[in-house]
Amino acid sequence: MRMTQKLWLWMLVTALAVGVPSVALADPKAEPDPCAAVNDMDEKNLCRAFEIEKKLTAEEKKNRYQNKNHSSYYCSLIRSRDKQAYCYAVVNKEQSQCGFIVNTDLEKQCNSKF
Repeated sequence: MRMTQKLWLWMLVTALAVGVPSVALADPKAEPDPCAAVNDMDEKNLCRAFEIEKKLTAEEKKNRYQNKNHSSYYCSLIRSRDKQAYCYAVVNKEQSQCGFIVNTDLEKQCNSKF
């Protein structure tokens, strides 16, 4: 009885020693978040919405079923009405939505994107 317990314990330690390092190598290194340094949540979500669009290639943008674009999700998390309208206008590529922005500086910035 005591010998089988030692054998099982030895097998468990060996399996962990062999298996854990190979499992750790299975995940690829994640790219650093370019928006991590931004502290304001509205600005961070605005940054994330714009960064997703930059990462997609032209071929990935064509097939929206396989390569889902979650930019509009990040726009929906923005609390400021003007920043949210700015985000939707840029993400949806509709300059007419820039007219919904009350802040004149932000509206000029929105119109300059097109």
